[in-house]
Amino acid sequence: MRIAIDGRPLTGRYTGDRTYWRSLVRALLRTDAENTYLVYTRIPIEAGELPDSPNLLCRVVPSPNDRLWNVFALPRALHQDQADVLHVQYTIPPKWLCPCPIITVVHDVSFRVCPEWFPLKHRLLLNLTVPRSMRRADYVLTISESSRQEIQRFYHLPENKLKAILLGLPDDFVPQLKQWGDNPAQDFEREEMARQFVREKYGLEQPFVLAVGVLQPRKNLPLLAEAFGLAKQRYRLPHQLAIAGKIGWGTGQELLRDAARKHGGNEAAESLLFTGYVPDAELPTLYTAADVFAYPSLYEGFGFPPLEAMACGTPALISDAPCLPEIGGDAALIVPARSAEGIAEGLAALIQNAELRQSLIAKGRIRAALFSWDKTAHETRKIYLEVGRK
Repeated sequence: MRIAIDGRPLTGRYTGDRTYWRSLVRALLRTDAENTYLVYTRIPIEAGELPDSPNLLCRVVPSPNDRLWNVFALPRALHQDQADVLHVQYTIPPKWLCPCPIITVVHDVSFRVCPEWFPLKHRLLLNLTVPRSMRRADYVLTISESSRQEIQRFYHLPENKLKAILLGLPDDFVPQLKQWGDNPAQDFEREEMARQFVREKYGLEQPFVLAVGVLQPRKNLPLLAEAFGLAKQRYRLPHQLAIAGKIGWGTGQELLRDAARKHGGNEAAESLLFTGYVPDAELPTLYTAADVFAYPSLYEGFGFPPLEAMACGTPALISDAPCLPEIGGDAALIVPARSAEGIAEGLAALIQNAELRQSLIAKGRIRAALFSWDKTAHETRKIYLEVGRK
C-alpha cells in the first residue's frame, strides 16, 4: 500500500504538531517494511528530521501558498504517485479531486470548547473548515479519549469513523527510561550533575519547581504563580519557580510576578525565573534537576510534558482539566485546575512529603514507559489498511 502524508508540519515551527508527525513517521518507518510512505511538503524537510528508509519517498510539491497547495498541488501529486490513502491534519483537500480515501487527525477542538483563547479570525476559520473536514473525511483520528468525547459531543460523528489513538513518549526521552536503575547512588549522581548544569546555564541556584510551556492563557501560569507564592509564604519553601517556554500572548512576565506577589510578597515575585525557550536536548536535564514538575493547564489535547517529567524521575503535579488525568493516572498528583489553594497544597505536599514523592517517582517511571510511538504507529497503520482497503 502507498500511504501519503501531508508533511508540512515537519517543516514548520517546533510545536506539538511537529512532534506528532515526526514521531509518527519515524515509528511507522521503524516498524513497517511492507508499505511505502509518501511524505509531501511545500519546502524541503531539514536533514535528519526523518531517517533514510527504502520505503520512504519525500517529495517537495511547489505551490504559491498553502491553500492552493492543499486544493490543487496535493491532489495532483496523489494521482501521479497512485496513493492508496492520505493522512492529513485538520483540513482535508477536496475529496472529488483526490484519488484515494482521506484520514484526518484532529488533535483537539479547543477552538470550540474555549473560543476565548483564539483570535476572532482564527476562531472563525477553524469553525468553518474543521467540522466540515471531519464530516467529509473517510476517517477521523484524535489523540486522547477526552478529545474523542468532545468531538462526539459537538459534532456527532458516526462511531465507526472516529478513534482515539494515544501518543508516545517523545524519542528524546526514551533513553531516560533506560538510565534509571535501582541504585540510589547512581540516581543521586545524575541529579547532582543535572543541578550543576542548570546552575551554570540558567542561574537556578536554589531547589526549584519547574513549569514547561508557551506563555499563554491556556497553560494557567498566573494561577500557578499565585499558588507558588501562597505555598512559599505558608510553608517557607526555599524554592524558585522556573518557567521554561517561549513568550506567547496574554501571559507576560510582570503579570506572573504580580500573581506570585499576591500572597508571597516580593520574595515570591523575585523567585520566578524565566529560562525562555529550552532546546529539546536540554529538557531532560532540566526535568531531572527539578524537585517538582507543575502542569496546571486548563486544557490539553494530550500533554507531553508530564510524561517527560515522569520519565526523568520527577514527581508531577497536574490539573484535573482534559485530558491530563487520562495521561497521568495514579502516577501524578491531580489538583483542581482553577484553585490556587489546591495547587499550593499540592506543591507543598510534593516538596515536603518524602513518602508521596518516592511513590509518584516510582509510579511515574512505569507510567511513562507505557506510552510508546511504536504502539501509536501500530494502531494508526491498522486504520490506514482498513480505510485504504475500502
